[in-house]
Amino acid sequence: MKLKALPIIALLVLFTAPSACADALLDAYAYDAFAPLNPSVRQVSQNRDFTQFHVEYDSANSERVPALLNLPTGGKAPYPCVIAQHGYSSRKEDNLIFALALARLNICMFAIDAQYHGERAQPGKDIFSTDIEDDARALIQTVIDLRRAVDYLQSRPDVKPDRIGYIGVSMGGIIGSLFSGVEQRVQAPILVVGGGGWRTLISYSQIGPAISMRNHLAKTGMDVDAIADTFAAVEPLNFIWRVAPRPVLFINGKRDTLVPPEANRLLHRAAAEPKTIVWFDGIEGEPTGHIPPITDILEICKDWWQKYLL
Repeated sequence: MKLKALPIIALLVLFTAPSACADALLDAYAYDAFAPLNPSVRQVSQNRDFTQFHVEYDSANSERVPALLNLPTGGKAPYPCVIAQHGYSSRKEDNLIFALALARLNICMFAIDAQYHGERAQPGKDIFSTDIEDDARALIQTVIDLRRAVDYLQSRPDVKPDRIGYIGVSMGGIIGSLFSGVEQRVQAPILVVGGGGWRTLISYSQIGPAISMRNHLAKTGMDVDAIADTFAAVEPLNFIWRVAPRPVLFINGKRDTLVPPEANRLLHRAAAEPKTIVWFDGIEGEPTGHIPPITDILEICKDWWQKYLL
């Protein structure tokens, strides 16, 4: 993966005040906004609610980013747009749960594959692995790719350039905490079952990569603080406060074992007002407590989009 090494300051400032820390770490997300996007677009499907296009565009570090764009068949362009980011081990196609709700509001949807996911999968590579420096690079790359997504959407005459929102689920919520803090053009982000505080996430999450990381720490004698230091540039707590004065919506599970409630609360506390926090009970029979009640979540999201994007 072609990406500049994290600056040494990214490894030293984790324990400073959040504002000073984020100011120092913003350089990790810098890119040339004037570089050509060289987009390619082809229609892949159409139904009564939306037409779907496969899009590719150039990002930083010689990355070519695959994406899906859904344009409503009703209404009149230009449309607001929501960038939807998938979770860990998922892909852009899995965001289609939001596609119908958005299309019926006459809002388009854009979704990319995160680094090492979907069309960008690479044998032996994982965005959450024991190679923590590469993990940090992959997360930073994905945020830059999302920033380039905003560049692309703002280049389209059928998208309202000042009405671009975001919804991220699980890993997409964690990435969205970074992205919406760094990228001021994104409006009213929704972060679903995301969290902050890598010490807490690594120490208590029951997701496979966190368990593997704890086993790795036990074998090598490393301390979790060493990983948290390397993750300073991708620590959601260092960036979520930057979303203000834009509103942010947090949706989390009371008994989530994959993104523990304490990680949710850390993120909520680090965010500035205006912020809205919703807690849900897990779906009956679902053991992790991580999957939200979809119908209820969609209703909350639709109300949010109608308030802030339409």
